[in-house]
Amino acid sequence: MDTDPESEYTQSVTISFEWTLRGLKNLFESSKGDAKSKTTRSVRFGGGRWQILFYANAGTTKEGSASSSDGGGYISLYLSCEPTQEERDAAGDEGKWIREGIYKFSFELKNLSKTTVYNMKEAHNHTFSSKTANWGWAQFAKRDNVYFNSNGVKNQDAFIILCNITSSPAPPPPPPAYRIQTVPKRLLETVGALLDDPLYSDVEFIIPGRRGDIKSARKILASKTLLRRAEYFESMFGSDFVEGSTDQLQTSANVPSASSIMDSEAHFVMNEFEDSDEEDGAEMTAQSDSDSSSSMVSPSAKTTAASTIENPIQENNEVEVDDEQRNVRAKLAHPSSPRSNISQTLSSAVKVSKNSRLSIVVKDVAYNTYMALLYYLYTDIVIFAPLSSMFVPKAGNPTTSNTRSPSPSEDASTSKNNSETPTSRRQWIQQWKEEHPDLPVPCSAKAMYRLADRIDLPELKARASQHIVKSLTVENIAYEIFTPFAAAFEDIRKVQVDFFLGHWKDIRTSDSMRNVWQQIRNGRHPGFEEG
Repeated sequence: MDTDPESEYTQSVTISFEWTLRGLKNLFESSKGDAKSKTTRSVRFGGGRWQILFYANAGTTKEGSASSSDGGGYISLYLSCEPTQEERDAAGDEGKWIREGIYKFSFELKNLSKTTVYNMKEAHNHTFSSKTANWGWAQFAKRDNVYFNSNGVKNQDAFIILCNITSSPAPPPPPPAYRIQTVPKRLLETVGALLDDPLYSDVEFIIPGRRGDIKSARKILASKTLLRRAEYFESMFGSDFVEGSTDQLQTSANVPSASSIMDSEAHFVMNEFEDSDEEDGAEMTAQSDSDSSSSMVSPSAKTTAASTIENPIQENNEVEVDDEQRNVRAKLAHPSSPRSNISQTLSSAVKVSKNSRLSIVVKDVAYNTYMALLYYLYTDIVIFAPLSSMFVPKAGNPTTSNTRSPSPSEDASTSKNNSETPTSRRQWIQQWKEEHPDLPVPCSAKAMYRLADRIDLPELKARASQHIVKSLTVENIAYEIFTPFAAAFEDIRKVQVDFFLGHWKDIRTSDSMRNVWQQIRNGRHPGFEEG
């Protein structure tokens, strides 16, 4: 049915967010007096665009002291606008970002059963920018009303903050010129299962162990056809990119191989917040030796050809692992791979010849990072592990509150609840692997950013950047901004510096900043020593 061309249409978008704030006794009892309390922040919501700021004590007001000896005064509530990467990019070097549109928003404060409303306020016609990023009420409600004189809240030690944000009416955007169809999850899983499947692989990537040790090398099998979507691999397979064998790798330092992925900045002294996948890969190898993706290359498995790029595909892919003194038999076909009776229907470009397979040695990239890269090229899915700095304990708190949240790029599946909260990045990865045994191990967003930058995959680089930026908090930014990774990449450093300066009031008194000051005094960060 055709629409009336003379009619006018507008639409508004409303975001509703519910925040259950717990631990009120500590917040209110510790903030008695005239001083303004520290900020308590909600998680970012609305696609990371908004955040609520709560102050248990508004502090001294213009009318004078708003506090009393019994803990009176006011609480404050503000809506904080968090700029997106697109808004930051549009701001240019000056950093004066602007969020398009005019907004109205409201706050409601209720008990947990939502039967009592302690206060409700609404604001209209507000704009948000770098100059006016926060709007709200310094005196939203009296402390006595919402806590000290409310037995229900005191007994439950929690209340609910409801926030509604509505954009100004605007003409609806036109529909896309073409119909957008989602790819079935099962299809992506099936395509992803073809990675590291010997039956449909015509190239093997050999990733040496630490310091280039071929004895501890691991292999990843792949299809050149599926990898050619990336120009880097198209160029690799379309030329004499590799002209050496694994036999030459041990004896010659001049063996041609895949170009070094990481530049000299990768050889900085790696501190604990560089999130290297090498340590995680070594840990996972010892725990998953029955998986074909962790098959090892030993001297007995080396090709005998002296100068060929093609290795025979052996029907019996059994190799001996010297360190463990046991045999590991790699799978000949993934359980979800097509069986032989239907394999003849596949394109000859995907089905692999049984007499040759291209071998490529990959240097300076961890196994988990490269596996994640290939899985991304197969499925367009990448899964990142949390930043190590998200697990640094706070004073009186064994771990941060958001370390178990699924990463922004974790679109393959959602993380299950686990009774044991991980206290380190490695533990988080191990738990995730136990819950998702059929998926690649989550990789470091920093390692993937380096790799995507080197081989020119802008979309993958943007995903890694988004994960890193969304993971920044007041508690971890002091660690992140001093890492060699931040020093190596200007785009990341600029975002981190903006975040650091924008939240300096809270960062300067954080435990992480006190630790960094001590590190600077100890010479941990050359060039920043006190004069």
